[in-house]
Amino acid sequence: MTEQADRLSLYRRFRPQRFGEVVGQDLVVATLRRAVAGGKLGHAYLLSGQRGVGKTSVARILARAANCLAPEAGEPCNRCASCQRILHGLSLDVVEIDGASNRGVDQIRRLREEAAYVPAGSRYKVYIIDEVHMLTGEAFNALLKTLEEPPPHVLFIFATTEPHKVPATVISRCQAFEFQPIAEDAIARVLAAVAQAEGIVLAPAAAELIARRSRGALRDALVVLDQLGQAGAVTEEAVVDLLGLPPLSQVDGFLDALAGRDADRALAIVADLSTRGRDLALFLEEAATRARDRIIAGEPGLIPIARSLIDLRGELGRAFSRRLHVEMAIVALCGPPQGGAPRPAPTREANVPSSTPAPSSPPPPLGGDPPEAAAPGATPADPLTEAWQAMLESMLAERIAVAAFLSPAAVTWADGLLTIRLPPDCGYHYESLLDPAVRGYVETTARKFFNPLLAVEVAWAGGNHRPTLEEGARILAEALEGRILREGDDGSR
Repeated sequence: MTEQADRLSLYRRFRPQRFGEVVGQDLVVATLRRAVAGGKLGHAYLLSGQRGVGKTSVARILARAANCLAPEAGEPCNRCASCQRILHGLSLDVVEIDGASNRGVDQIRRLREEAAYVPAGSRYKVYIIDEVHMLTGEAFNALLKTLEEPPPHVLFIFATTEPHKVPATVISRCQAFEFQPIAEDAIARVLAAVAQAEGIVLAPAAAELIARRSRGALRDALVVLDQLGQAGAVTEEAVVDLLGLPPLSQVDGFLDALAGRDADRALAIVADLSTRGRDLALFLEEAATRARDRIIAGEPGLIPIARSLIDLRGELGRAFSRRLHVEMAIVALCGPPQGGAPRPAPTREANVPSSTPAPSSPPPPLGGDPPEAAAPGATPADPLTEAWQAMLESMLAERIAVAAFLSPAAVTWADGLLTIRLPPDCGYHYESLLDPAVRGYVETTARKFFNPLLAVEVAWAGGNHRPTLEEGARILAEALEGRILREGDDGSR
């Protein structure tokens, strides 16, 4: 291998040179090979798909195959003079255009003028336009005339990651092929083969992790391998450090903790991630993906956990503290930790104690039925605590964020009024619960567990505001669908 080739990045050195070397796009390459072999090439092709799946590589292979002097069952020979000129970028008949930087109507008009001339020694004059969706509307209109009446010696190959931005009038005049994301196992096999060819020590677990994180883009996976391979052996730990990914054992441990309602273990994992500066959003993505894999493998009990993780990931963008948001969701899902985490000093209000284990049985029937009698010898549970815990568990399956907001609250229930009082450090929770839609949801759910319930009041210990007599009267009046009579009002209206 020449010195110049040695300096090329891995994804360029191992770019496929024949249709048979393209990974993961079997239907596309089979169709194009048959078209070349049968001499039935179209005048325009549109190759769409996410980045790094082989669109430009296939376009270049097709350009060589169309002009090859000795094609082999639709494949370019890569040995003839035409193939060699194209491979080394010396052919005047194969032109690659970046649609992002040559998007104006003037560039396309020049292209139309050049396309009118016959090739300079090749069968076809091929124009490859990458990211074609970046062309302006005027440029597309200028190109459309050539697509409607193309010269017989011109072949257009368009590539794009956003086909929905290409005008329908252009798409209708092309043969369109959609490239699929490449399977993880196929990417891992390519990584292993490239590593062996380059003398890179690649651990199988590292290859699987790179393949999983590349999300179907082989080029992205090769870039990561190239970067890590320069520092020595590529291990799973090295991939984790570079990409900020959690190891599989940690993700499984987190899922097992949630499934077993082990808040201490789940919180310890989040604390470790935060201490090391890891991205909690990325961790939740990996946890949800891993939960999906385990569900498919036969663990249906993880289905509600996977849904909660997906919802929680979507909420992180609005959270003022990602760690706090995740921790509150864990406590809402698993119950309070058993390790004696510091909490405010207890008051005379009823609260879910920190030593109360998360109930493993389903929540009591909806409608506020009294709990069953405790077994002989067992410590009777506080009915208020039981009802409050059951209400939070019910919310977990519907709106986990609301359950997280309510989890640190202390509650009292007297004379039909349920008071939810949040501690001083939960101002954000308080503001969130004041939203009319959220408050309405809380009241509707509370009526299923507290009977009789006239009204729900949300208070915050961090503020000095206490409900006045008038406010309390207003709450009761609204609950009873009545009105307040003031002094001098005879009630006749």
